[in-house]
Amino acid sequence: MKKVIFTFLCFCLLIGGIKAEVRSESLLDACKSEKIDCVSKEKEDSESLPNVYLFRGEGCTYCNRLITFLDSVIDDYDVNVVVYEVTNNPDNWNYYKKIGALFDFNPSSYPYLVIGEETFDGYASDDDEYILSALSELVDAEKPYDVVDVLATRNDEKPNDSAVVVIILCAVIVMGFYLGFKIKTNN
Repeated sequence: MKKVIFTFLCFCLLIGGIKAEVRSESLLDACKSEKIDCVSKEKEDSESLPNVYLFRGEGCTYCNRLITFLDSVIDDYDVNVVVYEVTNNPDNWNYYKKIGALFDFNPSSYPYLVIGEETFDGYASDDDEYILSALSELVDAEKPYDVVDVLATRNDEKPNDSAVVVIILCAVIVMGFYLGFKIKTNN
């Protein structure tokens, strides 16, 4: 019985430290969590639309200004806005760093907006014209660039996370049975 309990505890500790959970939200969800009045609507058939990515910090004034701007214009463009809150989710922060690395950018602050191959670090109303231009280019592109697809393709070259988890899980189970057996023989 001791070895079963020991194995179970090792497994729980191991799995608790492995599973990364990158969580995104919609632009409307970001508006709600920041208590911003939204005017945009949820997109129908959103899976077929190109994505725009926004990395934001909770309570960040510049992030909220960018959210408000995007909310005011996004209904004019057939795109999804995928938002990642990075201050309270270390997995989102690490994801932000991976995305930034694809653009030779080392994230240290927010907001960070990715529209196709265009990026915007920080936000000022002077950026509005450039953001609108990038949105138009993304919508008009025959095959829109999606940085998340590029990242996923690059990650395919690395070991599969589920395979790594299975290998580690097997090692923990074997170790648990071995140590459980050692404890039993010593009693």
